[in-house]
Amino acid sequence: MSRRNIFYDKYAKTKKRLFVLGIVAVFVLFGSGIGVLELSNMKAITMGLDSIVNDRVMPLQQLKAISDMYSINIVDTAHKVFNGNMSWSEGLKRIDETTKDISDKWDAYTKTYIVEEEKRLIVELVPLLEQADIATRKLKDIIQVEDRKALEEFVKKDLYQNIDPVKDQIGSLFHIQVSIAKDINVEGKIQYRFSRSLGIISVALSLVLGLILALRWGTTNRFRM
Repeated sequence: MSRRNIFYDKYAKTKKRLFVLGIVAVFVLFGSGIGVLELSNMKAITMGLDSIVNDRVMPLQQLKAISDMYSINIVDTAHKVFNGNMSWSEGLKRIDETTKDISDKWDAYTKTYIVEEEKRLIVELVPLLEQADIATRKLKDIIQVEDRKALEEFVKKDLYQNIDPVKDQIGSLFHIQVSIAKDINVEGKIQYRFSRSLGIISVALSLVLGLILALRWGTTNRFRM
């Protein structure tokens, strides 16, 4: 009996096909699993970036604008009118515009996603904003009647006492935004490294499976000779 007949296996072709089919199935299932994980991580990373922009960067801009409007527009206007660098009517107009802008920016900020620590600071900030608004209305009344003496007294006794606490509390909110943005960035980097590791593992396993298939193919053909 020839060597070919001794090692002949009538099911060899079927076994070979089943083996190849099994390897292909493993490739498909493994690739699908990796693909689902990759898509999930990419979605999480994208959502994290969106959260940084929509819930952190924009609130940072809004909070900074509010702080600047109090410290620059309101305070600066009071000083410029008192020093004669700005007319009474110009000062009144600027304060009216600033008051509206502050309200718009604050409404926009409170509609963003707010974490518990922010809520606590906001509760503390609201009465400070109310006091600042009362002081701003008083400033408007003084400028409207063009009372220079009353303006001088207001600048000395009321202006900074009502504006500075608001700026300090907004500064605390500002730091929270930065801290949360950093945390989201760290999470995104971790997810990216995980996705990269999965990619490397998938390539390595694909090479191993390919090698197994090649060796199996060679062994089968050898025994059929």
